[in-house]
Amino acid sequence: MEYLQQIEQNVSRLVEAYEQARRDNDALLQQLQQKDEELFNLRSEVKQVQADLRNLQIAHALTLDSPQRTKAKNHIRSLIADIDRTIDVLKR
Repeated sequence: MEYLQQIEQNVSRLVEAYEQARRDNDALLQQLQQKDEELFNLRSEVKQVQADLRNLQIAHALTLDSPQRTKAKNHIRSLIADIDRTIDVLKR
């Protein structure tokens, strides 16, 4: 009889431990989801800052009277020519 009561107590403790582990797991999953959202937002912000930096670098290069400006203009002309060639190929 006493042995059966010990088994019941052990089962009860095991069930409670399982339920606590499940609650802990649910909380951790929620934290993980929040961290994933934060990471996504931060990555988006980094991409935007990188794009802004590129735009500022281009704007700065175009405002200078230097070889950098000439190089930047030539690069832009080359990109435009590539785009024009691509459009011509797509029209065929």
